[in-house]
Amino acid sequence: MDTKFTWSITQKGEKALLYKNYLYGLRRENKNGSLVYACTNKSCPRVITLKNDAIIQYDVTRHNHDPRLADDVQNVFTGLKRRVITDVDKSIGKIYEEEVKKFVSNLAFAIH
Repeated sequence: MDTKFTWSITQKGEKALLYKNYLYGLRRENKNGSLVYACTNKSCPRVITLKNDAIIQYDVTRHNHDPRLADDVQNVFTGLKRRVITDVDKSIGKIYEEEVKKFVSNLAFAIH
């Protein structure tokens, strides 16, 4: 069982668990000290149980949705949304081109 996960933040700013590109939010704390995290997609039944920051159990049911986008792609979409709202004088196509160029430039810089 692959138990590697990272801590993340939900869109509402709450602490979340990121496991295999799916985001989980805290559902409850059990009496034994374990924590139950549920998929943040409200219609998805998937849960993971942690104890001492280690995954001790996970639901074998499949997610009923696609995984979250990679962080770098998510950042591009976030930048696009922000710019579309704030740069009302620019066309969406122009904003898209600028954000993609910035992403490619940052990616090329990271490779070197």
